[in-house]
Amino acid sequence: MLGSSPTSELWSAPPLSYVVVILCVFLVIKVLLQPYIQTNIPPFPARPYPILGHLPYIVKDQRIKLNEFRKTTGDIYSLYFGSQLFVVVSGLRLVKEALVKHGATLSDRAPMPHLEGGDMGIVFANGPLWKEQREVSLAILKSFGMGKSSLALKMREELDAYLDTLAALKGKPEDVHTLTSTSVANVICSIIVGKRFEYTDPLFVDFVKDFFRQVAETENISPVVIWPWLRFIPGNFMRAKTLDRCIKMILSKFCDRFIELTEKQRGTEDAPETFITSYLEEMEKLSAKGKDTTLSKGHLRRILQQLFLAGTETTTITLLWFMVFMLRHPDIQQKVYDEITSVTNSDRYPDMQDRTRLPYTTAVIMETQRRSSVSPTSVPHYCRADTSIEGYTIPAGAIVLTSLDSVLLDGDIWEEPLSFKPERFLDQAGNVVKPEAFVPFSMGKRICMGEALANMELFLYSTSLVQRFKLQPCEPGQVPSLDYREGLTCPPKPFKIRFVERESTV
Repeated sequence: MLGSSPTSELWSAPPLSYVVVILCVFLVIKVLLQPYIQTNIPPFPARPYPILGHLPYIVKDQRIKLNEFRKTTGDIYSLYFGSQLFVVVSGLRLVKEALVKHGATLSDRAPMPHLEGGDMGIVFANGPLWKEQREVSLAILKSFGMGKSSLALKMREELDAYLDTLAALKGKPEDVHTLTSTSVANVICSIIVGKRFEYTDPLFVDFVKDFFRQVAETENISPVVIWPWLRFIPGNFMRAKTLDRCIKMILSKFCDRFIELTEKQRGTEDAPETFITSYLEEMEKLSAKGKDTTLSKGHLRRILQQLFLAGTETTTITLLWFMVFMLRHPDIQQKVYDEITSVTNSDRYPDMQDRTRLPYTTAVIMETQRRSSVSPTSVPHYCRADTSIEGYTIPAGAIVLTSLDSVLLDGDIWEEPLSFKPERFLDQAGNVVKPEAFVPFSMGKRICMGEALANMELFLYSTSLVQRFKLQPCEPGQVPSLDYREGLTCPPKPFKIRFVERESTV
């Protein structure tokens, strides 16, 4: 039509176009204004950016920034990562209130749409599914002696192999992160598949490589967690596809392989009693009774993968920090050695029954756990229903971060919190004490179910290392720094160490 204008053409378009335009405008306005329309949520430590929220504030060291936010805002505050509301809870009192008092509404895990099958297994499961999977898995682990001397005897074979490999270095400087992680993973293997692997076994070497890739890629995945659609864009944004491939390789090449092998061996003389066997037996028992159950092979394969990740990474990192602190405090290392030899007479390694007779050594391990704080915010929680804390409302759908750093390194709780002082875990009579603020495994319903196993590994590995070797730096006086590599967990930055065999060894 003559004289028509672009405006008249727009308004003559089909009604559906109006709806699309209006919806787009509405969504943009909602995203821009959402941080300002929530009512009575905890305060912001800084003004959020449009679209990105508070992400630009923590592009470097999230650990340090969260501590700075606490100083300016208090023990509870809000952050927006994109349009997702996060509430950070700090300090022993509020962390305990969130995870214990309000455990009914704050113990869920957030949906993980960026991970295929992310809600399977235990770590990210919720409700009755999580409860049954955790109860069955924990019962199986306890049946294999988790936290008891019977499992310690099985662990000795792996420890001897680890110590002999360190001895073969003949005191040469070496970065032992990979070796230590491989050894700890072997402990999990002995429970899951009934045997340990030689460090040169091709299957195990490939598995460990995939495991390390999974850990490394998980540290770089946060934007994809916030905006799951990013994983569908061309390319490999934030290496999300690499993470998917690593997980699938672990599941197919290791977890599925040994589930199938276990099923073939069941009922034969060679069939070992393993975690897999016990899980399958429990699944069949419940099915035979006609009971509803969430147990399945699909969940089993995910549990195996999660046991490897949770049972290997944090224990390995804590052992590495133990080495760092022994290098930085040779006087403490000597005291640990003297106490061990006074109990074992240097003719045997310590066992779990010796733990009560080694209070100073136990205190050193506990101080390592406290000072290293390897999981600064633990695994995020998900708010199931509106929850009131400190007069503020945490709305349903918010993700809750509980700062374990703010408890383990709180100057109001621990005198000189950044100093390494094992004596803080000993009373005047020299007995071990466990303060309420000692929460390296978090607290509440979601407390780490592998706590007993981790404590056993830390005790046996640490005492065996110090008894057999003098842990020494590459050069006298050149000790590793306390710098760490930032991520979901915080290991020390790579360092080399010398393991010098003592004159009197077991």
